[in-house]
Amino acid sequence: MNRLRQVATSERRGPIVWWFVLLLATNLVLLVLAYKYSWRWTAFFGALLMAAWVAPLALMHARAAPRRAKRMPPQPGEGTFDEWAQYARTLGRLVMYYGDILDLSPEIRRKLKDAQADLRDTLRAHPLRDDLERVCERIRAGAVEPIKDWFARKHDPEIRALANAYEQAASVRMDEDFHLLTLQAAVESAAALMTRSCMPRMLERERLQCASHCSWLAVQAAAVHAGRVSPVDLAEMLVIEWSDFSEPWQPAQALRRALARLAQVHAEPESAAAVAAEAAGAPNGRGADESGTIVYRNGKRYRRVRIHRRSERRRRRHVPGTRTVGILLSFGQWIRYSLRAWMLYR
Repeated sequence: MNRLRQVATSERRGPIVWWFVLLLATNLVLLVLAYKYSWRWTAFFGALLMAAWVAPLALMHARAAPRRAKRMPPQPGEGTFDEWAQYARTLGRLVMYYGDILDLSPEIRRKLKDAQADLRDTLRAHPLRDDLERVCERIRAGAVEPIKDWFARKHDPEIRALANAYEQAASVRMDEDFHLLTLQAAVESAAALMTRSCMPRMLERERLQCASHCSWLAVQAAAVHAGRVSPVDLAEMLVIEWSDFSEPWQPAQALRRALARLAQVHAEPESAAAVAAEAAGAPNGRGADESGTIVYRNGKRYRRVRIHRRSERRRRRHVPGTRTVGILLSFGQWIRYSLRAWMLYR
């Protein structure tokens, strides 16, 4: 299978490499002809052509996902100073990578900033091996794991909608081919949705690779568990584990972590319902006292307070020049997305 992938890659890159070689030869011939008239213009055009060649490569490198670690992090109490230092820097890049996500909650973004500040202060203080081990544990427990749980909770309604749509479609028709095609579409849609949400900087071929691997693993694991786990939900958790590039991709370990996180996410609504049931046994059999000012929710007492809101809205002040600035920003975004579309979908 790997050999087949390599052949397919070379078949796709063959015409592109030939076109680049032909373009390079044409540019060299033009530079040789221009050198006979002026070496200054030759140097200028040479620098311009070099910039035109380097710019697409730089854009591809900027849009690509960070490199995944090749070795597992050292175990607690083991490993050398260099191994822990390398792992700490990898966690720092991971935290910065998660920080590029725009729709993070303020609490999660604060945890990421605190983790960055903690790692920066530790590295500047000439740390020992034990100091690096402790800061790595704090970053994983205080920033990496909370953001993974936040991914699972935030996108759980959308993934549940895909799973319910699959179950409804499968219950209508009893055709096995239709069941398999519907399952494939639902699992791939869930994986693609999570790749867009969890990994902000990633090439489209890398997203496709992540979605295909996680979808296949989710379907196989769901078949092993004999229907006790939904493959759509499992694909979501596997993509979340894929986004953590501080460790090498190990399917068995990623599957165990995904199953544990899936059980934790599904257990939270049940615990919340149990707490609500306990709160239902408030005084007088109601959720409030006789006066109606004290309310019992989730086992806690709350006092009702009436808030008076202003009906009038503040008028926005017109700042001169904002229209011109908006036009320039729109033009800049158009150039950015045009270059991105040309690089990714050419």
